[in-house]
Amino acid sequence: MISPPTPPSAAVVAPELARLETALSALVRWSESRHVRAEVARLAGCDMPPSALRLLEHFAAAGPMRVSDIAECLRIDVSTASLQLRRLRADALVSRSADPADGRCGVIAITAEGRRVLDAVRAARCGLLAEVFGATPPEQLGRAADVLGLVQEHMLAGAAEPSPGGDRP
Repeated sequence: MISPPTPPSAAVVAPELARLETALSALVRWSESRHVRAEVARLAGCDMPPSALRLLEHFAAAGPMRVSDIAECLRIDVSTASLQLRRLRADALVSRSADPADGRCGVIAITAEGRRVLDAVRAARCGLLAEVFGATPPEQLGRAADVLGLVQEHMLAGAAEPSPGGDRP
């Protein structure tokens, strides 16, 4: 069995990467905190578990997908993906239809209602971010958005590559 690579020690990591990691960690903690999630739910008029929201965001970005492909992309078990999709389907936020490439299989896609909910959640998040970053000049926000966009691109490219040995983390 191949053991996972050892993460670099803090002394070896470039100071810029260490600062980026600290800032990203703080941003994730803030966005996933109970009070922020509750405020987003209140402002958006919908309350859904973070895992369901991540799935909805995934469909908005990736388009229709088979459940097995969703599970592989998100690195979760098919049964977990199916369970999470059940609520989204019950709430009419996603729908299942025949796969045009193989009618024996189904694909899941976000619905117009799912897009409406996602738009409301994103607007609520933007409102909260506007409060947090109210004194930040727009050009600094633009640079931060550019850098985070690059981080997202690198992470998506890395997610598409199989892990060493074919195992998933």
